[in-house]
Parts: sequence; C-alpha cells; structure tokens
Amino acid sequence: MQDFRYRAPQIAIHWLVAAVVLFLLATGMLVLAELPNNAQKVGNLRIHMILGGLAALLVVARIALRRRLPPPPPVQGETLGWLGHLALNLVVLLLAFSGALLVLQSGALDAVLGNGVLPEDFKQFLPRKIHGLAARAAIGLVGLHVLAALYHQLIVKDRLLFRVGLGFGKAGQSQ
Repeated sequence: MQDFRYRAPQIAIHWLVAAVVLFLLATGMLVLAELPNNAQKVGNLRIHMILGGLAALLVVARIALRRRLPPPPPVQGETLGWLGHLALNLVVLLLAFSGALLVLQSGALDAVLGNGVLPEDFKQFLPRKIHGLAARAAIGLVGLHVLAALYHQLIVKDRLLFRVGLGFGKAGQSQ
C-alpha cells in the first residue's frame, strides 16, 4: 500500500522553502524596500540575494524529487492543489530570476562584492517592477495555500497536513 505522506526529503524541502520564502518576502517588502540605497543596505541585500538563490535551488530540488518519488494517493481537490503548487514554484523561480537580472542590470552585484555603489533607485529597472509584482503574487499564493491547507484540515478533515509532516498517528485515524 502506498504511503499517505510525502517522503522525509520532500517534507523537509517543503518547510525549508516555506521558511526561506516567507523570510525573503517579509524582509524584502518591510526592510529592503524601506532602506535608502546606501552602504548600510548592502549587507541586507547580500543576505537577500544568497537566500533568494537558495530558494530557487530548493524549488528545483523539490521539482526533481517530485518527479523522482511517487506521490501519495490523491485527495479531493488534487488538481487545484497541483496548480497552486505549480504557480508557487513558478513565482519563486520568477522572483529569483528577476532578482538576478536586477542585480546584474543595476550594477548592485559590484556593490555587494565591495567594488561599487548601489544605484540611486532600483525602481527605474524593469526587473525591479517584475520582482515587485511577483512578490505580491507570491504573497497571494502563499495565503491561498495556507487557507486551502486549513480548509482541508478543518473542514474536509482529510488530514492533509499529515502529508507534509504535521500531525501524528496514521492516516485515516480520528484525531
């Protein structure tokens, strides 16, 4: 019989991606966006860039694992769930790609490496506009993802959260 849960590496990557993406969205919109483009911003930008690259690598690893390991049995709404995951993965990759383009186009890479200065304003660059729109889309998709998971757990009661490592006991047991 096929296991109801995802495999341990899939679960670990799921939660690691979630933590990194939430951190990036929060710090990007609440910290980096508010800081003036001066030398004090460079350290924060460096961390943001490194974690953005990590998020992209984790999403690629997650996709590779999903193709390599058999999925658990489907649940009600699986098609919508699949589309939601696809959208989240694509948006995270778009964020990483647009961020990388922005760093290259704006000259910020030189500043982060200690050989230049940040541009006066990132908003003049097209990849920044894409990055901002993708961040807002990511926030919306994360919100929908959380609401859908709670709906499944609390209304449908199919123990969906058990599949990603939350909850104990065997699938199908009452809580």
